[in-house]
Amino acid sequence: MGRAGSRIATSGARHHRALDLEAGETYDCPVCRHGQLEVMALMDAYACSFCRHIFEANLEQQTIHVVDGVQPMGWRWQGWRWQALHQGRTDITVTLWVVGLALVVLPAGIVALGGYLFPPLENTTEVNWSLVWALITLAAHGTMVGWLMAEHYQFPVYVLAKIRLRRFLERLPG
Repeated sequence: MGRAGSRIATSGARHHRALDLEAGETYDCPVCRHGQLEVMALMDAYACSFCRHIFEANLEQQTIHVVDGVQPMGWRWQGWRWQALHQGRTDITVTLWVVGLALVVLPAGIVALGGYLFPPLENTTEVNWSLVWALITLAAHGTMVGWLMAEHYQFPVYVLAKIRLRRFLERLPG
């Protein structure tokens, strides 16, 4: 397939490019999927107009990498969409999942075990509060670990919600 100038196929409000990654062009942001990557003035870098992430581009390999984050995230341009690059360091991902699972299950398990070993008195017909506390502990720790996972993986829905919340808070008076 030959290279055709700047052919753009439009589908609805989105622009899909069937070309190679080129300097000076705009592309959909692979992190938030709402903004456009545009070349930063006087720099060899791209910036998203929505989530404000900064990317370095390797035009020979058709890849971009986030340079303003702690996670080494990268994508390869497929001609019309971004494909995530698989990072070689899977040991941190496995560790993150194991630690996250332990932080959710162990505290709730300890509370539930306490309720099992020391059950409520037989004369009481109230709610089993140890079970309620175990469920609250499970929900609270699950929420915290879920937030940490969303920060680690930068899910597009999470990034979008975070940006919209920040913009909403900036508009509030005072």
